[in-house]
Amino acid sequence: MAAVPAVIVPVKAWIGRTGPPAMVASGVHDGFFPSGHTATAAVAYGAALLLLMPSLASASASRARPHAGVSQPPHATCARTAPHAGSALGSSPPPAGPAHLKPCNRHARARAWAAVAYVLLNAGVAAGLVRCGYHWPLDVVGAWCLSCALLWVLAQALTRPAHGRESRPPHASTAPAARGR
Repeated sequence: MAAVPAVIVPVKAWIGRTGPPAMVASGVHDGFFPSGHTATAAVAYGAALLLLMPSLASASASRARPHAGVSQPPHATCARTAPHAGSALGSSPPPAGPAHLKPCNRHARARAWAAVAYVLLNAGVAAGLVRCGYHWPLDVVGAWCLSCALLWVLAQALTRPAHGRESRPPHASTAPAARGR
């Protein structure tokens, strides 16, 4: 979150774009591109989404993987539209509903709803700022572009393994050995 003003404030000072007529009439003359409020909202919601996504993805991947040597029935895949093994023989398909949904379907659906909520929240912030006359639409689009760059950096930091921890074996203790009597 600290990166947002560190990026937005110098860009606003460098560009010095005037705002919409309502803002110019109020005495504020420059510093409207990109929108700081839009960038802050996009990075805050995006960071929350990035922090929540790995837990949902790892939970669905670990539950959807079949165990070694155990065959899964055709309807046990993640897709709801997978054909039932006995459907051609006249038997009924497995029941549809929450009990039939596999964990990966629930987590994929949760990820999709989280992404939709992210887009809607950011669209609401942008629409409110433009409708109230605080920013031009391009101010909001510029903030989204900078927010994408900041979120990409955060995503890279979150997916990178901890520095050197996985590649080295644990060190032996350097404490003196206890002497037995």
